[in-house]
Amino acid sequence: MNPRDIAPEIAAVAGKYNYKKPPELLLILQQWIDKAQSWLADFLAALHLQAPGIADTSIVGNVLQVLVIAVGALCLCAIVWVALRRMSQLRAQSELAKRGQTSTYKLLDAAGWKVEASRLAAKGDWREACRAAYMAALRALHENGITEFAPTRTNYEYWYVLSPRSEKLAKEFRTLANQVELVWFGNKAAAESDYEVCNVQMNKVEQECAVLRETKAKEIASKP
Repeated sequence: MNPRDIAPEIAAVAGKYNYKKPPELLLILQQWIDKAQSWLADFLAALHLQAPGIADTSIVGNVLQVLVIAVGALCLCAIVWVALRRMSQLRAQSELAKRGQTSTYKLLDAAGWKVEASRLAAKGDWREACRAAYMAALRALHENGITEFAPTRTNYEYWYVLSPRSEKLAKEFRTLANQVELVWFGNKAAAESDYEVCNVQMNKVEQECAVLRETKAKEIASKP
């Protein structure tokens, strides 16, 4: 009995078969799973551990699943920790500005805060001197009509408001704010060099405020 030639039927089926290549990410994931299986088998073999069925992909798959869940849990904890820390920093930033509005200092303007910064620096109270320079900058922004002073506003919010007005002003203020946050909220003890940075940046903020004020005045004067 001669065997039946089924080549035409195979060709017909093959012609209708539409092969779709798996996503590249899926192939890469499969490669990593294969490598993990091989590594786990080699590791157990190196320890001379008997693990019947290690070649069984279901066992290795369960192990990998546990590892993935554990890593995911750690990542979630890290995200929550970062979020809580950031919220704490934002609250602390608001408190930094609020402390400058106590009854003792509530009448100080930019010039008054500069004098206060110099007085504190002369006493060697570098931490408070840095904050006073920071307050002088905030008052300068307010007095020059750049942006309203608000004790509850964070440094990021100030930077967000300043950026469209002047990139240079926003940059100078950001440098000052970062330095103050470092000595106020960080583990670093304030030193004279920190105050010098804050004082220089405070003066730069004042200078940029004056430039913006003059530019605005010229624009108003040039209008018919």
